[in-house]
Amino acid sequence: MLALYHGANSVCSIKVRIVLAEKGLEWESRHIDLPTGEQFSEAFRKVNPAAIVPVLDHDGKLVYESSVISEYVDTLSDENPLMPDDPYLQAKTRTWGILTLSYHDAVNTLTFASYMRQGLLKKSPEELAARCAAMPDRIKAKKMADLIENGAASDYVPVAFGRLSRMCEIVNDDLANGPWLMGDAHGLADAMLAAYFFRLECIGVQGLWESRYPRTTDWYNRVKARPSMSIANDKWIDPKMVEGITAAGHAAFLTDDSFDEYLA
Repeated sequence: MLALYHGANSVCSIKVRIVLAEKGLEWESRHIDLPTGEQFSEAFRKVNPAAIVPVLDHDGKLVYESSVISEYVDTLSDENPLMPDDPYLQAKTRTWGILTLSYHDAVNTLTFASYMRQGLLKKSPEELAARCAAMPDRIKAKKMADLIENGAASDYVPVAFGRLSRMCEIVNDDLANGPWLMGDAHGLADAMLAAYFFRLECIGVQGLWESRYPRTTDWYNRVKARPSMSIANDKWIDPKMVEGITAAGHAAFLTDDSFDEYLA
């Protein structure tokens, strides 16, 4: 049996749900309510001491880290194989999986500097301090505290925009060889990256690629037209919540319909 500990709007959870959908696999949901801090509960810390989703439970064996989970899921069914046969393309695919760690940190930065900040600012100073103290990773806790305090003015924000702009550029370059990142066939790299672009679109900063990288723009349109995107999101993500994320992103980052100041 497959069971997934996941958050409805967690980018890394969306990533794994997309891969599960691409593979046509059934799975049991073990939803963790991230906004309320359930990931820091004693019960979930027994599943993952790092207090991070997703975690895949395969017949009692736990698999961690979304890129590792994604590759593992691909091995569980012969349907729609996502990892290329060519060893070099396998290496490139795994490189994308590693790069998503940096991209996740950047997407997380923009999320907490805008949408998540709005909700967290409603908490008392004591509640905020308790939430930061509950985070096992003290560096991430320090970053979150800074983003809550400073929002779009945080020094972390332009760093995040720079990384994500570079991501869009690399995707654009790789697509010179075909419609998908590994060439002619949609694969695991495309599926893993889709969630990060989805979150950026929700935040309303798709101009990062739409105004600069036409191949990336066309690629993302193909990715989000695949059934796996709606299967991964429709059950878990409320369109009204997406509207709120977009409004918060626009309020935080767009000045005169531009975020060029963050890329200077």
